[in-house]
Amino acid sequence: MLIFNQGKYKSLLAAKAGELDAVAAQVATDQDFRPDYHLVAPFGLINDPNGLVFDGEKYHIFYQWYPYGAMHGMKHWLHYTTPDFQQFTLADTLIPTEMFESHGCYSGGALPLGDCIAAFYTGNTRRSSDNTRIPYQNIAVFSNDGKLLDKYPLVTCSPAGYSEHVRDPKPYFTQDGKVRFICGAQRDNLSGTAIVFEMENINTPPQLLGELQLSDFDNQDIFMWECPDLLKIGNKDLFIWSPQGKKRETQQFQNNYHSTYVVGKLNDLQFEVEQFGELDYGFDFYAPQTFAGLDNSESAVMIGWIGLPDLQYPSDEYAWHSALTMPRRLSLKNNRIYQTPLAQYYPQNLTALSLQHTTTLADLDRRYLKFNPHNADFSLRLFDNPQGQHLTISYENGEFCLDRSASEQTESMLSLGEQRYCVIADLQQVEIFIDRSVIEIFLNDGEKALTSRFFIKNRQNMLQSSCRLEIESAVLAPIEYRTE
Repeated sequence: MLIFNQGKYKSLLAAKAGELDAVAAQVATDQDFRPDYHLVAPFGLINDPNGLVFDGEKYHIFYQWYPYGAMHGMKHWLHYTTPDFQQFTLADTLIPTEMFESHGCYSGGALPLGDCIAAFYTGNTRRSSDNTRIPYQNIAVFSNDGKLLDKYPLVTCSPAGYSEHVRDPKPYFTQDGKVRFICGAQRDNLSGTAIVFEMENINTPPQLLGELQLSDFDNQDIFMWECPDLLKIGNKDLFIWSPQGKKRETQQFQNNYHSTYVVGKLNDLQFEVEQFGELDYGFDFYAPQTFAGLDNSESAVMIGWIGLPDLQYPSDEYAWHSALTMPRRLSLKNNRIYQTPLAQYYPQNLTALSLQHTTTLADLDRRYLKFNPHNADFSLRLFDNPQGQHLTISYENGEFCLDRSASEQTESMLSLGEQRYCVIADLQQVEIFIDRSVIEIFLNDGEKALTSRFFIKNRQNMLQSSCRLEIESAVLAPIEYRTE
């Protein structure tokens, strides 16, 4: 076992006495932004959800984690198990301790294997002579009770024809019981793609089969595909991924990077695309992944990262960065993905509020709100503080807007604009989940979703509407973290 400690490439095992306690103490000073019912790290930075798998009794959730502060450094996989998405028990962390992961354990997925799970991940390494990145594709085996049993490399370099950017292996079973895993990749000509490997089982060498071919996708300007995920819902095949380099537009693909999907039919490596779409229209959503080990006959379950690469947030000063979305149930309607939080996140007892102008609503910053605008234009302002900061959602002429221009933002946030839009022709339902500095919005039972961070210190729980809105709401309970 090696203990890595080179600048930001510092293992959890290299922590000095009291060092992590000091980071945790800094997190504890945050009185405004830390979420209650969204999964966050105890301290430090998190990004992509990883290794999402149901073992037959409980769910395993890993995520990218740098423990020493709100920056990207040596990535670990922090690991929780949960039977119900309400109580989360800490399990063994995947810590870089071998040369095949010397500069971090990057993203990947997992498969259930009876009494254990196999987590596939990219080992980030650097060649000492010239600092060139050498990506390894590795497996870590965990018992169902969350104990790390073994880990070993599968693929020790990028295949010929591809750059150093080959990562994020997501495994799945074929119909004949073989194991395949799909990786995001960059070709030598700097264009993005995904490549598929196959193995008889997790103990046999993988063979490269080739690239996933999409029948209808404009790959112009795309330099990398990240976080690829192949799955089925019912008899339909889906491919979810995060293409980097797609040009920004005014009503979709508005961020620096995006998460997209196609629905259709997969024949070996050929994917016949019937529908293409964007998964989320908010400011902060990336790298989603679905759970392996579920039936998926009618729906799948997905979690995303509430964040984006290359962004800083006001909460970074408290030594923590980002959170994960609530688990979302994915279903198909008219060949499009609809997404809503799992049923257990919906409160049972709602309180009615008839909002005409302005009112105070206790605990607004950890509430669920629901109303029907009857496809009429409206503007709803949330929160206030002595600086006049607030958040606004509105609907006008078939366009929904989330506006955070009157809230605290960093330069990197401002560089990507202050409003997010989506077109929705007949708006009959708005659902809003607010959690301190996180907002998840679902329109028309999940036809469109917008996920964002927002930052308003010393906020007052004010609601102000441009018209009468009949709102139902309830305070949401915090999730519970356990160490054993």
